[in-house]
Amino acid sequence: MSWWGVLPGIGLMAVLWLGPGYAVLRALGVRGLLALGGGAGVTSGLAGILAIGYDLVGLTWSLLTFLAGALAAVLVALVIGRVLGTTTNPAAGAVAGLRPLEPRERGWLTLTGLVGAGVLALAMMTGMQRADMPLQVWDAVYHLNALWVIQDTGNASSLGALAPLYADTTAPYYPTVWHSIVAIAPGFDNVTQAANASSIVLGTAVWMSSLVALSRVAWPARALPVVLTPIIAATFVAFPAISVSMLGVWPFAVSVACLPGALALMIAALRGNQTWQIYLVHAVGFAAAAAGVVLAHGSGLFSLALLAAPLLGVLVFRQGRRYWRRGHAVAVAVILGVALVAVVVGGGWLVSFPPVQAIMDYQRGGQESYLPGIGSLLIDHPLIYVYDIRSVNLVITAMAFVGVYLTITRRHARWLVVALVASAILTLLAAGPPENPIRFLAGFWYTQASRINQLFVIPMVVLAAGGLAWTCGKLAARFRVPITATTAVVLVGVGLATFGLRWPSQVEVISSVYSHWPIAWGTMIDSEDELAMIDRAAETLPDDAVVLGEAINGSPYLLSRSGVDVVYPQLTTIPDSPERVLLAQHFNTWYLQPEVCQAVRDLGVTHVYADDLTFAEGGKWEETTPGLRVISTDRPGFELVDRGGQASIWRFTGCDA
Repeated sequence: MSWWGVLPGIGLMAVLWLGPGYAVLRALGVRGLLALGGGAGVTSGLAGILAIGYDLVGLTWSLLTFLAGALAAVLVALVIGRVLGTTTNPAAGAVAGLRPLEPRERGWLTLTGLVGAGVLALAMMTGMQRADMPLQVWDAVYHLNALWVIQDTGNASSLGALAPLYADTTAPYYPTVWHSIVAIAPGFDNVTQAANASSIVLGTAVWMSSLVALSRVAWPARALPVVLTPIIAATFVAFPAISVSMLGVWPFAVSVACLPGALALMIAALRGNQTWQIYLVHAVGFAAAAAGVVLAHGSGLFSLALLAAPLLGVLVFRQGRRYWRRGHAVAVAVILGVALVAVVVGGGWLVSFPPVQAIMDYQRGGQESYLPGIGSLLIDHPLIYVYDIRSVNLVITAMAFVGVYLTITRRHARWLVVALVASAILTLLAAGPPENPIRFLAGFWYTQASRINQLFVIPMVVLAAGGLAWTCGKLAARFRVPITATTAVVLVGVGLATFGLRWPSQVEVISSVYSHWPIAWGTMIDSEDELAMIDRAAETLPDDAVVLGEAINGSPYLLSRSGVDVVYPQLTTIPDSPERVLLAQHFNTWYLQPEVCQAVRDLGVTHVYADDLTFAEGGKWEETTPGLRVISTDRPGFELVDRGGQASIWRFTGCDA
């Protein structure tokens, strides 16, 4: 399907993700870019909480019920804002910046936003080719089927909604904020279209509005850094392209995309001499946005701590000193003492929490030297898979160093430098030698450099925005030309220096796991003919069909694209299902082992999905499923139903007797 058919859906999804949260913040009294940038985080928090609550009371998850819950939250926020007098208080408009943006500046921001978001969106669309082309990486199979499960069951709770993906043998905790919103987004024919659209929405509307809010509070006296932020954000490949393509970690992408907006609200909640009412509503807004960051993905808590800790320490110290000098020494001491104890106790509990331990214990290799990682950070080259260097981001890196110089010499927003250095160190720890004794610190992000690298992008964008704005000002003064003309010329130079805002690299990364066969890390669907066969399965197979096939050969896509039940709805074998483990290891000798046929009957298998694409031809390889790798369909008991590319679907009757 072409992208023209889903453009309305993309627009509606953007409104769905930003709108409810923006309305809540605006009702509280948060204004302008702060409300817009924090909106997606608040919406995500609402979705996570409402989905759990609806499941507990037996209410079906749908677009209507979500909007009803969001409306209730807006009304509560409006009552709070009215009681505190902040909803219409003009003083709230001065929290983010020293002055409101002028209409001309808002116009330029709109233009740069359209250019940055437009280029990034077009690069994504070009790499995907079709709106309904499925992402072919490990996590994507799980997430696409999870969307289908939520639509089918009407349950989007993080506390067990995805049990069908585990054959109902367990009901695990799994963050379903991304799934809950994408599953109910209107304007799409199937979950594949909705998932692909979410990549564009997260990378443009959510991510860029979130960064703009952070730039606004980081550079409150200047409008130009804010105007430049969308263009600078579009030059990075580490996020969102890597996150929503090669990694396929949409939930983590939501957490990262909402993080800058949450940080912006935190700064607003602790900055300057405001009334306690204004402090309070921004603190409530921050809490809601932070909930969205954490509920979207558990590592969001540690991402928030990594970037916010230096900022929070400075702001809390300043506020504590201010109230100490006003004669509230005892209250300040008690509050700080309680906070310190809470951090220590809470941190100890979190580290010992089984899900966190499972993340930190994840074993991952690394490189022998830190030099390749340092080089990748400087030019923004992917820290996962082997890609050609088609474009670099050195000009933005240079501007970020200018921003570092400005923050240090002017003693302003120096927390950005601390956050930049901290995220760079953790990225290198994950990318470098495994024997480093402090490498465990990267474990909160599965010790995966390409994940932590996405956090590095946040301070890089904000610092580069300040550095580029300062450079434009210096050039305008040096050549005595208007700042607008100078900035336009500089942005053209940035576009040329970054190869069209990194277009070649953006397209290469996206297409490598969508439409460029063989697919990076191994092909599951080898051609559009196989994809067409999967889409036909809704008509070619009976309603009660249950399909058995090696999970890595494309068969799990039958569930999300055609609603056909499969034995393996995810690529990970379900250990608590002995029948599935047995078939994965021994189905190819079903005619010799009666227990295999018993497992077939117990699971209700009616059809078999076969694929003769080999590893040498670019196929994916899995060690734990030898019994499904090569299936002899020329034996009695197999009847061909459909074929597409090198894959085929067979009616299986060998175990009927």
